[in-house]
Amino acid sequence: MGLVEVILPVVASLCLNYKCENVTGGQSFYLEKNGNDTSVSRSVLRPQPYVVFKELREQIKYETFVVTTLSNGPLSGYFKENGSYVGRGVAFDVFNIIQKLYGFNYIVVPPNSTSFDPDEEDGLRPLLINGNVDVVVAFLPEKYNDQVNYSKPLDIAEWRVLMKRPKESATGSGLLAPFTATVWSLIIISLLGVGPILWLIIIFRARMCKEDNDVVFSLPACMWFVYGALLKQGSTLNPRTDSSRILFSTWWIFITILTAFYTANLTAFLTLSQFTLPISEPKDISRKNYKWITNKGNGIIEQLSSSNSSLLYDIGSPLRKVNEETEYDILTRYVTEMNHMYIREKSVLETIMYEDYKNKTRHGVDEPKRCTYVLTQFPVCKFPRSFAFRRGFKYITLFNSAIQQLMQAGIIEFKHTQFLPDTVICPLNLGSKERRLRNSDLAMTYMIIGGGLVVSTVIFAIELVIHLLKRHRCCKKRRTNNIPVTSSKVFSTHLNTDFHSKNTKNSEASFVTPPPSYHTLFNHPPIMPGLHYRKKTINGREYWVVNDKQGGTSLIPQRAPSALLFQFTN
Repeated sequence: MGLVEVILPVVASLCLNYKCENVTGGQSFYLEKNGNDTSVSRSVLRPQPYVVFKELREQIKYETFVVTTLSNGPLSGYFKENGSYVGRGVAFDVFNIIQKLYGFNYIVVPPNSTSFDPDEEDGLRPLLINGNVDVVVAFLPEKYNDQVNYSKPLDIAEWRVLMKRPKESATGSGLLAPFTATVWSLIIISLLGVGPILWLIIIFRARMCKEDNDVVFSLPACMWFVYGALLKQGSTLNPRTDSSRILFSTWWIFITILTAFYTANLTAFLTLSQFTLPISEPKDISRKNYKWITNKGNGIIEQLSSSNSSLLYDIGSPLRKVNEETEYDILTRYVTEMNHMYIREKSVLETIMYEDYKNKTRHGVDEPKRCTYVLTQFPVCKFPRSFAFRRGFKYITLFNSAIQQLMQAGIIEFKHTQFLPDTVICPLNLGSKERRLRNSDLAMTYMIIGGGLVVSTVIFAIELVIHLLKRHRCCKKRRTNNIPVTSSKVFSTHLNTDFHSKNTKNSEASFVTPPPSYHTLFNHPPIMPGLHYRKKTINGREYWVVNDKQGGTSLIPQRAPSALLFQFTN
């Protein structure tokens, strides 16, 4: 016998025998509320029927109750021993503590059906209504208050989802994982908005300061600069004014910080083993059309039929209510093979997962393969559970007093987790030290490559069609003007020549010398008409001293051979 088995009955006995009595003149009193008045006065004190309570404790010692129960995993159940039925589970642990306190006897009657549903004619509820049993020792939802009596709540239970552990994370592609949908939306908005803002500010500045002869970039050029900066590409745009330079540099700084965060988060996502489940709230079960099951007679079925509950809309109806002999059959057949979700009480599911983990450990299953199942972090629903009594059961006061003090002492909660480890059983993050990149991590990369090839092919086809239409139109125009067409080669050469001449003129018109002006090569003087120049050594370095017609003087350093890296050609 362990230390817990020795101390627990003593603690329970102390908790149950502890009573706070306000004795005045040898008589016990209790506080009664007088309407909305919460003040304590002599007028609202009524004699407590302590004598009745004491008489009930004496009478219950000679009682033998007929009890039944539900087969609900570690919570409640029964088995046959020496020709009689014996209850088991957390419910009977609590009931046995109360039985030792008050000294009554009881016999266990097996139920005809493991359901408390009113539709079951041979279920547990008709047994209580007909008076065939006195108590249902099980964790039952408080629903049929008009037909049976319930004790004080034993606990507030959580129903969760047990599912097969996904092989891949449900976060989606790794390329989109570093940022949330809101961040991606803001990036797209800024990408589309910064280009026009740059263009408008440059135009506004050029019109306000016309004497500066500022260069006005076109809207497509500004848009292309914003897009190229996002992809870490250079730009031929050379802003002259301080305002436009600050705008350009601000966008570059923003892109540098953004790409740094993206790279760091992408690396963490691809290397860590943390992953998410395909459902993050109860509504995802019905929204994504997942099939789920539960055991027959489970309290969640009665909660679904409640008129004021939205649970049916969130998770839908169960695919089936199974009644398999063992939990192993349910996990193997429905959860593993059919990939159904299993909704049940949290304490029951944790026990199932722990037993499955121990069985696989005994059979020598590798460590990474022992955690086949995973439990959701969110509860599907919560509601209190209690014992059920037949109508007219006069010892409810004694049971309620004992149950309340057991719950306040934490003994019921301890019984739920008595045989479970302190650590989380098969957590969502297994904490593995190594993670190899899988082909699925690069799925979005393949999609981008495929999409780019398709889009480029379509654009190429469109360009080819436009080129053929223009060529056909030009040929038709030349035939109309009686101009002979010698060959396609001559025609294409003529077009290329015209196109080159036009581009040359446009480039000459839009050419801007970038600062600083390096136009000299080695010892050759700058070729600038109308200027006078001479060579001069200043501080050990050779310069060209250039005098213009207005009398101004400028110094142009002569280039060394290594300065070829900075050569700029017209």
